[in-house]
Amino acid sequence: MGKDLRRYRVFILGAGFSQPAGLPLAHELWGEVRHRAKSLKGRAETFHDDLETYIQFKKDCDGVTITREEVAFEDFLAFLDIEHHLGLRGSDTWSADGNEAQVVVKTLIGQILAGAMPGKGKLPQIYTRFAAALQPNDYVLTFNYDVLLEHALEAIGKPYRLFSNRFKNVRPKIAEGDTSREEIVILKFHGSIDWFDRAQHSELEAEYREQGLHSAPRHPVFSDVVGLKVVPLLEGPRFPNDPLREMYRVLRIKELYRKPLLFNCTPWLLNPSSAKMLYSKTLKDFWYGLGAAGILNFGLAIIGFSLSRQDDYVRQVIYRVVKNYQEAYWDEEVFGLRKGPLVIIDKCRSSEQKQDFRKRYAFVDWTKAHTYMDGFDERALDILFGGSAG
Repeated sequence: MGKDLRRYRVFILGAGFSQPAGLPLAHELWGEVRHRAKSLKGRAETFHDDLETYIQFKKDCDGVTITREEVAFEDFLAFLDIEHHLGLRGSDTWSADGNEAQVVVKTLIGQILAGAMPGKGKLPQIYTRFAAALQPNDYVLTFNYDVLLEHALEAIGKPYRLFSNRFKNVRPKIAEGDTSREEIVILKFHGSIDWFDRAQHSELEAEYREQGLHSAPRHPVFSDVVGLKVVPLLEGPRFPNDPLREMYRVLRIKELYRKPLLFNCTPWLLNPSSAKMLYSKTLKDFWYGLGAAGILNFGLAIIGFSLSRQDDYVRQVIYRVVKNYQEAYWDEEVFGLRKGPLVIIDKCRSSEQKQDFRKRYAFVDWTKAHTYMDGFDERALDILFGGSAG
């Protein structure tokens, strides 16, 4: 099959993909966020005030009395997201990144995950094996904030991009696609701990220039682009209104998170909130076309994504992707290839857990699927790729 046919596979990654590297799952992350927030002072103490406000909200509206330890992370953050999105604080709204508590959570998530990330030379072999088995044009749709996969691909020298489409040239309303590169496409639907939006800093620089000031304001990221290896997220020609035009990656994230970042700059990520759709406009292009059947899609796998309640909106997307894969061109030979079964990898020990998992994925045709419920491990790689994994 010629490379111009652009065949591809789709891999959907959740937190279970990152667990073998020692990164925390959602409930573990909340516990660590609360623990670190206890010692914060000054403006960051707003986090505790907002937590108490939410507890009172639950009591007044639902007649439920809960402790701080009983607060559902995703619901608390949804409460904060709605307040910020609607501007309920008026002129007291802190920033485009969120109000104080939202910024605290995003920054702490970045610190926790950056600290837990293994060094580039110490990645567990399972990730470099996974990266080695990926092929050009494969799509990896991930809901994780970490950079494990990026580091694994870099470790083996395999090219990738973090945006939907490359363009050769761009006109006011149309662009010519560039399919000349053999690379893997990674789309991070909830942002990343190494992403930082320069837009606010650019506005501040413009204000300085208007006032005749020659020295630019200091910024933990954009005043140290060489030391931290700061690079644009996008490459090549782009539309002027692309919401990711001023998004940058910090390649030396461990060095970055040793700096005092809180309220000085905030990683661009969607907090683990049940209302995160309010902030997904920036990444809307990533979702475009995911619900359409693809005749050249010859593989589909879901790894460590349990369709939890806070990501209920994703259920509709995965439903469309799975239904299209299992129904369109199923059991038909296309360009000499046939689709394999949908592969679902998760960690379910008891029969009750497995039954609950199947309920959440009730739309799957299990006769066209292969499940492995011992988590993402070496055996899972064999199921995904056979002998081609590493």
